[in-house]
Amino acid sequence: MKTLSYIVLSLSLVSCAWLEKRRALFGEGDLSEASRPSEKGSGEEKLVTKTQYDQLLKKYEDLLSKVNQAEAKSVANNQSLANQIPVDAHAKENQMINELSKIKPNAELAETVDVFGKGGLVDQVNQDNKMQDQASMSDNQIARQLSMLQKANTYVSQNKMDSALILLKELEESPNVQIKVRAKFYLAEMLFRQNEFDLAMQMYEEVIGRYAFSGLVIKSLGRLIVCSEKLKLNKKQEKYYSILHDFFEAS
Repeated sequence: MKTLSYIVLSLSLVSCAWLEKRRALFGEGDLSEASRPSEKGSGEEKLVTKTQYDQLLKKYEDLLSKVNQAEAKSVANNQSLANQIPVDAHAKENQMINELSKIKPNAELAETVDVFGKGGLVDQVNQDNKMQDQASMSDNQIARQLSMLQKANTYVSQNKMDSALILLKELEESPNVQIKVRAKFYLAEMLFRQNEFDLAMQMYEEVIGRYAFSGLVIKSLGRLIVCSEKLKLNKKQEKYYSILHDFFEAS
């Protein structure tokens, strides 16, 4: 009798187990049990459908495209930097002139002034500075020369070169160094506008070599990049551009 009861109980247990397995296979189990999060659920990765994957991939590709466009635009802006440099930028000019003074001229630059070699313009800076003790100028004299400088700049912008030249030649000899350097820069701009790139290059190099304190050094460097490009002085252009690029990267 006990043996019979044991057999019946075993069959019942097997039937229950088979029934539970069947329900699980055909989705007939307790929904609340199936929807209950597993104990490991919070630590497991979520799977996504192919549609979701494609959407994420498209978003990534769009973002990557925008980044590439931004980088390309940045490179283009750097290429045109030489023509967009503000005249009144004053930061780190002394650091720049130290870098410029390390450049050594070569045979390619024979038609330009050797501003960096021995006896060149940079080598004369200290001597020139000693001689630049400015004679006292009255306020009226300074005001007059500033007015002339403004008028000369207007003439240059209007391509009235003869009128500008008369004023600038006088201002180039001004005892006031700030007026002097601006007169030289405007003379260089005159030559640049007339496509006299070799002569303009000499003037811009003089501004850089003798007047490192001036904010015009930066714009002169930008013009030198253009002049060296026009004159096909590739090595010179690369050096000037490299210094300009490094300067703005560091600032």
